[in-house]
Amino acid sequence: MVTKRLVELMGGAIGVDSEVGVGSVFWIELHLTAAPRLAVREAETTAALVRPATPAGTPLRTLLYVEDNPANLELVEQLIARRPDLRMLSAPDGNLGIEFARAYQPEVILMDINLPGISGIAAMKILRADPSTAHIPIIALSANAVPHDIEKALAAGFFNYLTKPIKVGQFMDALDAALKFALTQRGPGAEKEAA
Repeated sequence: MVTKRLVELMGGAIGVDSEVGVGSVFWIELHLTAAPRLAVREAETTAALVRPATPAGTPLRTLLYVEDNPANLELVEQLIARRPDLRMLSAPDGNLGIEFARAYQPEVILMDINLPGISGIAAMKILRADPSTAHIPIIALSANAVPHDIEKALAAGFFNYLTKPIKVGQFMDALDAALKFALTQRGPGAEKEAA
């Protein structure tokens, strides 16, 4: 009954086809929807998304987003597109995210917690244990907003933990803090090397 109600609330249908002695097939139908578009209040848009122009010679920095949901990926791509100082790479699961982090050495990693294969927490721990990626700040970006789980993830080693739906101002502030931290982790002369 609960499943039927949930499916109907999402505009779908649920049913069963059964034949004695053969078996049963349970099915649901859901409507295909487009990925969500960035929709924020006018004031938040002005405050959070309008950034000063990047000065000439500013190095292009890399952000890796490990996310298996195409809609979430597209939303973050829209936000990063507003940052001329950043380029974004993406990986659909934790294992590929680890490989990309090792190969591309991004300045910051955004990590979903619930990923296929290994979890975001497990992937983060592997990256923290690897000397080649241990310095990269990793921001958890998850729909899980339970305070105990957030505290547990931060204690495990995430640089920050943001919940979905994304609050644009908070997202940009966390990204800026992680980028600033990343610069200090690379040591003196990192700005010149990055250029």
